[in-house]
This record gives sequence, C-alpha cells and structure tokens, in this order.
Amino acid sequence: MVEVPSPAPAAGRVLVANAASVISSGTERSTLSAGGGGGPLPVRAIRNPELVRRGIEHLREHGLRQTLELARGVTAPDLALGYSCAGYVIDTGGLADFHPGQLVACAGAGSASHAEVVSVPANLVAAVPAGIDPRAAAFATLGAIALQGVRRAQPTLGERFVVSGLGLLGLITVQLLRANGCRVLGVEPIADRRAVALELGAELAVAPDAAREAVSAWSEQHGADGCVVTAASGSDAIINDAIAMLRRRGRVVPVGEVGLGLERGALYQREADVLISTSYGPGRYDASYEEAGIDYPIAYVRWTENRNMQEFLRLLGEGRVDVLRLVELERPVSEAPQAYAALNGPAPPLAAVLTYQTQRARLGEVVRVSRPGGRTGSRQGRLRVALVGAGGFVRAVHIPNLLADGRAQVVAVANRSGVSAADAARAVGGADATTDPRGVIEREDVELVLIGTRHDTHAELATQALRAGKAVFLEKPLGLSREEIDRVWQAALDNDRLTIGFNRPFAPLARRLRAELAESLPCQLIYRVSAPLEPGHWLNDPAVGGGRILGEACHMYDFANWLCGTPVSVCAAALPAVGGVRAPESTTVTIQYEGGSVATVHYSAAGAKRMPKERIEVLAGGRAWVLDDFRALISYDARRERRHQERRVDKGHAALLGQALDACLGQRSFEPGIGAAYAAQSVALAALEALASGGTAEVRPPPQPGAPPGQPEAGT
Repeated sequence: MVEVPSPAPAAGRVLVANAASVISSGTERSTLSAGGGGGPLPVRAIRNPELVRRGIEHLREHGLRQTLELARGVTAPDLALGYSCAGYVIDTGGLADFHPGQLVACAGAGSASHAEVVSVPANLVAAVPAGIDPRAAAFATLGAIALQGVRRAQPTLGERFVVSGLGLLGLITVQLLRANGCRVLGVEPIADRRAVALELGAELAVAPDAAREAVSAWSEQHGADGCVVTAASGSDAIINDAIAMLRRRGRVVPVGEVGLGLERGALYQREADVLISTSYGPGRYDASYEEAGIDYPIAYVRWTENRNMQEFLRLLGEGRVDVLRLVELERPVSEAPQAYAALNGPAPPLAAVLTYQTQRARLGEVVRVSRPGGRTGSRQGRLRVALVGAGGFVRAVHIPNLLADGRAQVVAVANRSGVSAADAARAVGGADATTDPRGVIEREDVELVLIGTRHDTHAELATQALRAGKAVFLEKPLGLSREEIDRVWQAALDNDRLTIGFNRPFAPLARRLRAELAESLPCQLIYRVSAPLEPGHWLNDPAVGGGRILGEACHMYDFANWLCGTPVSVCAAALPAVGGVRAPESTTVTIQYEGGSVATVHYSAAGAKRMPKERIEVLAGGRAWVLDDFRALISYDARRERRHQERRVDKGHAALLGQALDACLGQRSFEPGIGAAYAAQSVALAALEALASGGTAEVRPPPQPGAPPGQPEAGT
C-alpha cells in the first residue's frame, strides 16, 4: 500500500471515485509471480527474459551505470494492480455520456486499478443501470471477459457445453451459457466449487478424472457441442481433454491461460475448431479504441469490449447472473495486503472485493514522498528543480545525472500517473509528488523546470514555465506545429532561459569532430540513423509523438545545423509507411545551408535492430571523418588515418544537463537555447512540407516580435 497523488482531470478520460474493485485471483496471482511483485533487481529481471535481452543491448551501448538505472526503472517495485472496478464519476473529461455522481463500471489494467481515484479512457467506462450494487458492478470487466469467451463459442439454444475450470471466470461462464439457453456441465477438481456451479445452473459438475465418461453419458455418446476452458495451467492436458469431450465439428474456446500444445489425433478426428478469445472483446489492445476513444461502428463490430461490459451489466440488473454469490472475501482497501495474503494462501477465495470510502476521494493533492529510511531534508544552496514527466527516459538518464552532479535538489515531481510520480520522487531522495504539472511550475521555490513528458505537451508546458519566470530544460521536440513553436518563441522573448534537450553536440567525439572541421567548411554531411520501432509505439502517433520526423529526427537536424550553420531549404523523400503508421518513418532529408554546406539525414525504421543506431560521415577540404555511433571517430587526410575510441557510447546527456545547471547558476548562457530549438524544428516542419509537395521547402525563420503565432514572416 502506497500513498500516491490522485490522477488529474484530462480530456477524454473519466475520473472515478472507486466504491469497489475486484481482485481476480488467477490473473493477479500470475502477474505477481511473473515478476511484478518486487524482490531483488536480478530476480525481477530474470523473470522477464525480454528485459534481459534489452539490458544486454543497453549495456553494450551505454555502459553499466545507465543500464542499472534503466533496469531499476522498468522493473520498479510499484505496480498498480487491478483492472475491474466501479465507482462514482468525479470529472467527465468533457464526455457527454457521463455526469458527475453517476455510477460507472471501469476496465483496464493500469486504469481501473485498486485505488481511491482512477482515470479511465471513455471506451473502458460503462454506465451502471439503476439498482445494481456497486460491488456487483465492479465485476463488469471480468464479466466481459467471460462473455467474449461465450460469444466466440457461438452457442445456440439447447446446445450442451462443458466449462472446464470452475473458478471465478468459469462460474460466470456457467451462468452466461445458461442465459443463452444452453445446458452446462462443469469440470473442476475442488468439490466446493462444483457445488456452487450446480447452485448457479450447471446440470452436472464432475472432477477432471471423471469428465470424459460423464460428458459421454450426458451427451448420449455424441460429445459436447462446445467447451469453454477457464482453467489456468501450463499443462497441455486440459486443452486436449476438452477436445476429446467434443462431438464432431465441436468447438473449444480457451479463455484461461492454459498450454496449447494440441495433439493432432483427437483434433483431426473431430474436425474441431479451436477459437481463441481475446480478453474483453474487440478493441482490446487497440490504442485507437482504448486510448483515443475511437469506437468501432456497431454495424461492423456488434460487440466491442465496452458493449460487452454494458450487456453484462444488463444481465446483472435483470438477475440472470449473480456475482455476489462468488465473493468469498471482502475487505476495505486499507486491508488490501491481508486480502492479497489470502490469495497466496492454501485456499484462495473465488473472488475478493475491496471497498472504498468514496468521500475520501480528492483531486490535486500533493503527496510528500520521503527517501527510504528517513525524512527528506532541504539541501541549502542547491538549485531547486521540478520534474514534469517521470517516464523511463527521465528515470534512466536525467535523474541519475542530476544526482551525480550534486548541485540540484528535486523538490517536486509531476506525472500523469501518480504511481510513477511517487516512484520518481523516491528515486531522487524524496520530493513532493503530484499529477498537476501547472502546480509545480507555479511553485515559488522552483527555479528550474525539467520537462520530459510526451511530445504533444512540450510547447504548452514550456510556454507556461517561461511565462512563470522559470528556467526550462525541455526534452526535444520544441513543438509539433508551427503555431506551437511560435508560441514558445514568443514566451522566450521575455524569458529566454530555455535549454533544449539536443545532447549530441555535447558528446566528446562530436566536439572533437567540430574542432577539426572548423577550418574546412563548407562540407557534405551524411547522417544515417537506423531506429526500428513497433508500429503501435506512441512516437508513431502524429497527435502524441509527432511521428519520427518531428519527434525524433529533429535531433539529427540540430546536429547538422550545429556543424553546418544556418539552414535555408529542404527537400525530402520517404519510403511508404507500413503497418498502419500514419506518419512517415523512413525518410531522406537534404538540407542546404548558408555558406554552401549540404547535409543529408537518412532516418530509417526499415533496418535491423541489431545494427548500430547512428553513423555520421563528413567530407570537406580534402579530409573526411566518420563518427560511428558516438563511440569511435575516424579521421582521414592525404597522409594518414586517425582513430579516437571511447570506452562506451557517450551522447552528451550528462554534459548537456551540466551546462543547463551552469546557466541556471549564472555561469554561462543557455545553449542550445530557443534559437537552436526553433531552427531544428523548422527544418523538421520544412521536411514535412517538402514530402507533401514533392519539391523543396524553405526553412522559415522565427516570427518578428508581436507577430501572431503560426504566421510566416513577411516575404518568406
């Protein structure tokens, strides 16, 4: 149990004061045993083989310290458990379908958590019909999972179905099949659960060793029409036993997590169908549905996960399904640890419900998080910093660099997730944690605001911080549109104390390259980046991450500007986007500079993940340089070849942050500042214009003082 800030209101998300939440004994026990339950870092990492693979790659590229910090971040001990709850609306997020005080059911891991206040996307919230107990409504997610399994089985009136595994999902499935007019036989090793199944409508309930014979007699030797497997076991025997109980052309639907090593004999003889059921139904794992709130048209997708939740609630309201009969443990949320202890006991309850005092729900509070083992004290004379955004990069890179520098004290952390905010507050030795970024920006004791949120919020937060008179360290990009970057530029006219997170010019080998190149300009620069990314990653969403050109390649455009000078014009070409990505991923952008230099940036998602990410070649004045992934710099002239090698990749993150702290302390200027940030983002916007037109686009300079945001300067 931890005290974390409550979520803040957000457009498209419903804030709910929980009345009840359900602990799913099967799912949550498997989550804890799979590595989410804490323990020593090596143990947690080994439980997650994918993290081990990523860790080895990161170690090779970034060294031991950064890799350990990253591992501690991604295997953090705080995990928000729970995915099925019900409560009362506090804030509608601008959604017309809901109103404050309304009872709703909520779904989704990471959203519908065991917490006093939860923030849930619109398509994972369903209104609860009048008269339903909030404790029963809290089962809507689990009910939708069971209902989707039944839909995949396509039952018809009078068919015989076997339900294998009479745990929580199995007993709900028994009732749903009965509501469909089916006859049901349950299979379960625990006698008490077999008795409950008979009470809830099963005709027979038998032990697994008697199941085949019982099903044969019950079905008049034909076999069952279908079997829904709601058991949880790594064994392949359960699924193969289910197939053996079917009639010819019967169907089996695995809902529980069971082994799927199918034996060909029984499957072939029966021409059986094995139909996978995915969680709550259509829309699950689709970010456009779950996060962006884009519904599937009912004419084409009759039953989405939200409509499954609504239908299950209707069945509850009509009394055709009883879930409160399945509750074997009910505790106030303050006793959640005891409830989880019972789940790990010798006889775990079918269902455990946590209840909440809804009057305790409060928004906008600041939670004081102390460092482990003691209270957080002020550190006299140190620069006071607020972190806005506490994602993986901030925790793995910026926090360790701040702690190593020693000149700054983080006094506040703001993040959309209160759990992550509190986690980061502990990582910095103790700080105030909140989900309200505006509150920490306006704090009088904050001198520097470090912004590391997702890209769509950068311009707004940077503008607020500059207008509040703060120094700003802003992770790239500056903004995602001309209007956004103009707005930050206007704010910087009165307060230009902004450092942009363009770190590559601070890499030691990059500095050496620039010093050697200085007398040889103009130059030709070729910058190749291989950065494959899964299509559904938020960086590929133009509305959130801006796409690869605006959100990532701006790094490379800044580096080219740093070496070559003032950009004038851009031409661009791109590979076709694949995998449903809506923004160009693999592009070639050529930039012409004042003074004659030319830079070509190949940013590609089409390569292999194992390939080193970055390679820079510069040719000028009879000389050449190759900067290989910021680990090696090779220079060539007419007489010889020289090689400078670093022990590990150093892309300049620590040096950039150190310079920003210097600037805040009045020891140097803020560089790279608003000018570098604006220039790099202008190249990115020009690249998009060139792609759209198929020609060349000019790189626009910043607007004149007083010009409205988003308007080009006269004559450009």
